[in-house]
Amino acid sequence: MKPERGTWRRAGKAARRAARLAGFGLLAAAGPGLHADDAVPGAGARESATFAEACPLFREGASGSFGFGEETFGGGKAAWTMEPAGGFSLCPEVAGASVEERPAPRWVPWTERDPREPLRGVRNATAPHRKRLVRSSVILTGTAIASGAIDSLLPKEETNWEEGAFDHGLSNLGRAWSTLPVWDRDGAFHDWFGHPYAGAFYYNMMRSQGATVSQSFLYCVAQSVLWEYVLEAAAEQPSIQDLVSTPIMGAALGEALHRWSISILRKGRLNFGEKVLVFLLNPSYVINNGYRAPE
Repeated sequence: MKPERGTWRRAGKAARRAARLAGFGLLAAAGPGLHADDAVPGAGARESATFAEACPLFREGASGSFGFGEETFGGGKAAWTMEPAGGFSLCPEVAGASVEERPAPRWVPWTERDPREPLRGVRNATAPHRKRLVRSSVILTGTAIASGAIDSLLPKEETNWEEGAFDHGLSNLGRAWSTLPVWDRDGAFHDWFGHPYAGAFYYNMMRSQGATVSQSFLYCVAQSVLWEYVLEAAAEQPSIQDLVSTPIMGAALGEALHRWSISILRKGRLNFGEKVLVFLLNPSYVINNGYRAPE
């Protein structure tokens, strides 16, 4: 007696399901696996992307492998570190490697980086400090001269500079260096937004080259004093508000914008709107590094 058609259909479905499960099991067993004693509850950190680039069985980024989500082995951020191990691999790029050379993934604890630490993988991150100083000073001096030229063309009501101020530049400089700064009559927007934003630009010109928070702050102070007592002093007396808001508020704003822009860059490929936002938040970083995320 022949089996009914429904019986054959059910048997075929079962066979296909078993084949899929067997294929998945072979894939998981053949690749360099994660052993039970290697799993660490919590987060992990990937120390090298070489194997992930060579082997498509493992995907890039902070996540698990073989399609498992990042919560599979303990939750939170998770990735792979590569260590020598035995076994064999289905990856053609590493299939011929010796047992000692073949990398295998291993779960390791994740240590969150302090956001105050200097950036790595950016321009001049490992260069001598003087190289950062020279680059920053050349860019900012040119920017300051251009800003002064633009300010000189603005109406007196906008800048509060006296008529023909640069005709008496040397005497104005002498007065600036020999008398105390004054409380200026500039608008609140100019004093409490324009100058802090300029200070953030000074601060991040160093910070985006791998400088520390303290180094960036001292550079911001130096640039603020240079502007008030050299460039702008030829036209007006140094301002008390500007000497406070540019370096102090500017450094605080600069660090906040630094962290915000870096968090956007680390998301990966940016669309046009995100690039515009990053440039507005941290033009210094874009000038120094483009839109490449730090390490």
